[in-house]
Amino acid sequence: MVGNEWDDILYWEDYAPLAQFQRELDLKYDLSNPVEYEKWQAERDSFYRNTIPTKEEFIKRFEQYALLGKPQWVQGHHRLVNEFTEEELLKSFYYASEEHGATCVAVAEKARLGWAARHLPHYSAKVCDTNSKSHRIMEMTVGAGVGTNAIVRSMTNDMYYIGVDIDFVCAKNADAIGRIYQKNALGVCASLWHLPFEDNLFDVVCSHFGLDECREIPTILDEATRVLKVGGKLVLVSRHSAWLRRHAIFEKYGIDEKQALNLMQQVRLYADFEQLDALVKERGFVKTDYVPFENWYVVEYHKT
Repeated sequence: MVGNEWDDILYWEDYAPLAQFQRELDLKYDLSNPVEYEKWQAERDSFYRNTIPTKEEFIKRFEQYALLGKPQWVQGHHRLVNEFTEEELLKSFYYASEEHGATCVAVAEKARLGWAARHLPHYSAKVCDTNSKSHRIMEMTVGAGVGTNAIVRSMTNDMYYIGVDIDFVCAKNADAIGRIYQKNALGVCASLWHLPFEDNLFDVVCSHFGLDECREIPTILDEATRVLKVGGKLVLVSRHSAWLRRHAIFEKYGIDEKQALNLMQQVRLYADFEQLDALVKERGFVKTDYVPFENWYVVEYHKT
């Protein structure tokens, strides 16, 4: 099981009860069923409220993580990779298959032609720029493969794509999508805090909403900088503000947007573009393009 960045922060000092509750909950409900998913979410919300009953306790947990939190897993996993179960290992053969690839591509194409229709062409064009040496590409997180699909379908045959995801099954989505397009695409299960690559290896490092779902953003950017060649490109898609994604839980504790963004910056979560832009520039990058959309943006930097 891979916990999300939110749970890691709120339960940093005592994760075991949440992990046990989550295992029991996942066995209880079929998350593909919308009705059962709502029940699952309601029980999760109730667990939060029972274990973090007040605004003061909620803020205290952020403050504790700000002081004590580190780029390491709190669920007992190996520091470099998620430990996958026997069930996940067996599933991975299917998730890397052409059959699953067809499912991934169908979902991703629906997104590409729907909600992501405006920004994905900018993202894939920046990543797969045929006028530059964009031959080695590393994407930070694969997830369901919406960004991966946009890149791989746009690649020329001399380009290579590596998708890194801490979730073993998600990493295999990259393999499956590569099979559909018959392109050089490989998923690697690894931590973005400890990338298993030598320095100055990639021409492009990119992310499609991946940073929005990670913690310890400064460490991730350090690693991205390390593996990117001088002159290489960093291409990112993120929301203008993390408030768009996380406002509901803050509002339950009576915390407004300004205070929420401040708390997220303190614990080294992605907060907003201004925070990210400053962190990237601190690492010697120059911003070369920025395309805003209604709720998110595509930004391009070059490593100097």
